[in-house]
This record gives sequence, structure tokens and C-alpha cells, in this order.
Amino acid sequence: MEGEINLLQSSKPITYAIDAESANKEKRTGVEAYAFQVIQAMKQEPLKEGERVFLYSPTPLNGPLADLPRGWESRVLTWNFPRGWMQGRVSWELFRRPPEVLFVPAQGLPKFFFKIPIVTTIHDVAFRRIGALYDPIVRRRLQKVTHRSVKKASRLLAISTFTRQELHDLYHIEEKRVTITPLAADTSVYHRLDAQTVDGALRRYRLGQSFFLFVGRLEKKKNVSTLIRAFESFKQNRGVGDPFELVLVGASGFGYQDLKVQIERSPVRELIREVGYLPDEDVAALMNKATAFCFPSWEEGFGIPNVEAMVCGAVLVTSDIPVHHEVAGDAALFVDPKDAEAWAKTFARLASDPMLRDQLIEKGSLRAAQFSWGKTARSTWEVLRSLV
Repeated sequence: MEGEINLLQSSKPITYAIDAESANKEKRTGVEAYAFQVIQAMKQEPLKEGERVFLYSPTPLNGPLADLPRGWESRVLTWNFPRGWMQGRVSWELFRRPPEVLFVPAQGLPKFFFKIPIVTTIHDVAFRRIGALYDPIVRRRLQKVTHRSVKKASRLLAISTFTRQELHDLYHIEEKRVTITPLAADTSVYHRLDAQTVDGALRRYRLGQSFFLFVGRLEKKKNVSTLIRAFESFKQNRGVGDPFELVLVGASGFGYQDLKVQIERSPVRELIREVGYLPDEDVAALMNKATAFCFPSWEEGFGIPNVEAMVCGAVLVTSDIPVHHEVAGDAALFVDPKDAEAWAKTFARLASDPMLRDQLIEKGSLRAAQFSWGKTARSTWEVLRSLV
């Protein structure tokens, strides 16, 4: 009996630390949105006996992220410098109060981690394939961060089979070190909406009833330039008074100035509508109404907007690249990202064929249902627990 009591007293909790800095940002796109969603979904999974989770952040958690279930705690690791929080402050925390495992959803690792197993997510390695389409400073940072991640992390999460293959081809990573954890749409926001909600969003942004929609950063690697040329060609054959618009949603990125000049010189510039960064609720409303959601990017690690669009009942037209086939299956029309005329013909086909649109919408709903943040969270937990 005395031995059993001593054993119980000497046992300590199994602690997991998660970097929540990206998830805690007010405006979340890409990696930040992933970090937020995976953490929120991981909260929904019951902890095992003796498990505890600490969320690391440089500032107090806000919004839903601050709502912590039993066994979860926030650790605000203050840092009085503009840079180096992960490399410096998190390293110090790992030394002072080491967890069993550290999970970094955003890929950058602490400078020192004292043999603590680290799991990090690789979102894509497009900078190795299409580096000229990146800001040179960003490209160099991604090269450095990714090289260190694939070298130092105990396990890697890849957001698609395509990304795992890229890690193998470009970094020669052993398959056993990489687990595929596909992404998903936030179905609390992205879903079918009633007509009143959708019409309200159209009025706010002064949009008509017929439009092709793009959502993403307005930058070179998203290939918005091809989309604009395609829209110009499409409009040439539509006649005076044709109602179709091209709606571009997103903040500006690398190469935006060239894109802006292209729009200003376009013969249909009045029908190319830039509405900037929008709240998710408004993006979902526009996806509900769009004649088609268009995603012509040159390369993606996964492409969450494709799933978000399918969940919202939008027809999906996306670039003919491997990862988009992996995600969309037979629920999209795939177009060569280099061929503006092929995109224009696809626009014309969709504008005149409601039966095709209905078929794609139905297929899209079925396809999107295969992805969920719950599945992503469960796969992530399996990897973390395997390292304890």
C-alpha cells in the first residue's frame, strides 16, 4: 500500500505545449486560420487522465481562443522586443518548465528546445518551385525556417498528400516522419445561408446578382492576373449591358502594384470590383451567391478556399494542379493556370448552363463533407501522444 501511495505521489502530469501566437491574431488568413481552427478542434477532444495543455502566446488570448476547457491553461510569455519571441522567449520557457511535447502550427521553431520533441506543420514549399513569385525577403525567410523545421522537428504534419510528396522530393524526408492532416472549412461560418443574409452582403458592397468570385491575397502566386485577362475575354462576347462582374476579395500582397495597373488599364475596369479583406461571414455570403468561385493559383499546399466554396454551395473552378485534384476530386472544373482563354470559355459555359452548375454544386457538397477540423485534430493528437 505504501509503495502504491508513493508511486501516485511521484507521478506527474503529461504536459503538451502549443504555440498559439498565430492563432491569437485578430485577422487570420492562411497559417493563422489553420492554427486557430486546429487548436479549437483539439479542445473538443477529451484529454486522457493526467494530460494537461498549455497555450503559449506573447499577449493574453482573446475571443474564443481564451475559452479553455478543463486541463487547458494559458501561459502568456511576455516579450519586450519586436522580434524573436519564438526563438528567445519560448526557448527560455522550455528550459524553465519543459513540457513533454511542443506543437508549433506555424512552422518556426525555438532556437533551443533541450531535446523536447517538437511537432510542426509544413503548409507548403511553393517557394522552392515558384520562388520568383515571392517577395525575396519572404522567400529567404521561408527557406531558412523550413530547412530548420524539417531538420530539427521530431515529426512533421503535412496538410496534403501533395505536400508530403514535395517534402520527400525536395528535402528527402522519410515518410515515417510525416503525417498527413488535411484541412477543412469552418462550417460554423461557411455553409448555406438564407437569401436575406446574402442580399444584405451584396448591398453592403454594392454588388450585383451575377459575378465570378476570387478570395485570397492579391499577389503574384495567386495568379489573379490570368483571371483578369480571362474576364476581359469573356466580356468581349457578352454584349452591352451584360451584368457579370469579377469580384476580388483579399488584402494586397507581393506584386499588387502590377495587378493594380492591369485593372486600371482594363477595358472592363468598372466591372472588376476590389472589396479588400472581408470578415469570414461576408466571404461566406458572397460564396453563396457567386456564379462560380475561381481559384487560379499556381501552387498551393492545400487550398482551404476551395473547400469553403464547396460548403457554401458555390460552383468551383480551380487551377489544374495536383493538390486541387486531391482536394476537389470530381467536384470542380479544372483549368490550366496559364491559359486565360480556357478560363474565359469556362466562364461562358457556366453562365449558360444551369444544369452543369447544379451538378457541380451537388458534387461539391458531398466532397466538402469529407473534410473536418475534428478529423484534423484527432490526427494531430495521435502524433503528439506518440511522442510521450
